[in-house]
Amino acid sequence: MDRKRAPDSQQDGGPRKEARSGTILKMLCPYYSAGAIIGDQGKEIKTIKDDLGVAIQVSKKDVRFPKTDERVVTFQGDCETLKKAIKHVQDLIRNDKPPPSAKNVDVDANEKRKRALKLVVADTSAGRIIGKGGENIKALKEKYTVVVNTSKKGDVTPGLDERVVSVEGDDDEVDRCVTEIVENICNDDKAKMLWRVDYNNLDSGYDDQGYSSRSHYDGYGGGYDRPGYDRSGYDRPGYDRSGYDRPGYDRSGYDRSGYDRPGYDRSGYGGYSSSPYGRYGRR
Repeated sequence: MDRKRAPDSQQDGGPRKEARSGTILKMLCPYYSAGAIIGDQGKEIKTIKDDLGVAIQVSKKDVRFPKTDERVVTFQGDCETLKKAIKHVQDLIRNDKPPPSAKNVDVDANEKRKRALKLVVADTSAGRIIGKGGENIKALKEKYTVVVNTSKKGDVTPGLDERVVSVEGDDDEVDRCVTEIVENICNDDKAKMLWRVDYNNLDSGYDDQGYSSRSHYDGYGGGYDRPGYDRSGYDRPGYDRSGYDRPGYDRSGYDRSGYDRPGYDRSGYGGYSSSPYGRYGRR
């Protein structure tokens, strides 16, 4: 059964701007797993907010983080709350199965994706995670059996002060490593991340209420039953059900893992990398 769209009042799990406080942190999720995070009628995202005490929102179904086919999950809260919320959402991704409507999802690529937790952090935080000469990433490699990759600063989309940090490996090791990274980010006084960013129109900027003059809660969660869209959330005009045929991107732009875009190596982001074993390192 296809997942149902949450009512407008439940799509955004975060309180209004004046009530939010704490560190803002983001992570990526496969477009086909967003429904697992939102839940039927928004029940899961509401549970995350109420039980963990974190502000949370999922980008609209047609909004992808630049140069990826993944949606953005945004959190705001204190450090301990963020660590619990990120692990909870990653567990949902790990346990999710693509809905029947996502017919062209590669099974092997999906299983590999579940091994990676992808944080979106401020540029200054990325620098702290990398360390001088990559020394901090090397330390993470020695402490945890994981691969850590960061997007290159020069590859960041103009107008966006955010970078991706990917941690890949066994679930327990990934979770322990990410816990340390989140603590590092929470201690970054210079980090400034925005609650809402219009990733599809970075040149147009954004206002205090979100992507446009639309309702504060309009369309930030499931967004599955909008007029002209089927319940699967994938039949957007000009897009096939696989979700990869966005204008300007052909299918050859991605390999099975979803990372082999021109100018990027197979490690995912072409940036700093520490690989304790060949299978997940650079090839």
